[in-house]
Amino acid sequence: MQSDYPTCSETYATFRAYHDFALPGVVSDKLRIVPTEDQTIGQVYEIQNVSRTIKLSGWFLCTDGNVNSFDLEKHLEWLTSQLNQVASQLQELKNEGWRMDITCMWDSANGHGGPTLSPSTLNSLSNLGIEIWFDVYFHGAYDAIRSLKKNNAVKCMG
Repeated sequence: MQSDYPTCSETYATFRAYHDFALPGVVSDKLRIVPTEDQTIGQVYEIQNVSRTIKLSGWFLCTDGNVNSFDLEKHLEWLTSQLNQVASQLQELKNEGWRMDITCMWDSANGHGGPTLSPSTLNSLSNLGIEIWFDVYFHGAYDAIRSLKKNNAVKCMG
């Protein structure tokens, strides 16, 4: 990562689409975008030695590994540039029952600070009609999650 946002030690954003029964391939086919990850209802996975069953199908497009910056706005610009190209298809998916949001993970390098979003980024997000929320950590707190990610126990799903 670049040192382009000094109060941040880690950040990424994830577009998420969930459905109660449809398969995630529906989203891939409609958007013609390969997800960074997906999940299918009924899949079983293990986290911290506990087996769990996925209750919703999900389709995820994450900036982690796609954007090399500590500036969350650059991550959101990348996501919105992908999604604005398929805005009408997103609306069709919403009409078919897909629920969508964008989650942003932001970890403070020094225990203070926060992301800044410009009016143009906010406008792009608004035009998509997709809710955005933030998962904020403070210096060192993300280290535990990073360890889980390395062990594939936690993915880039927010």
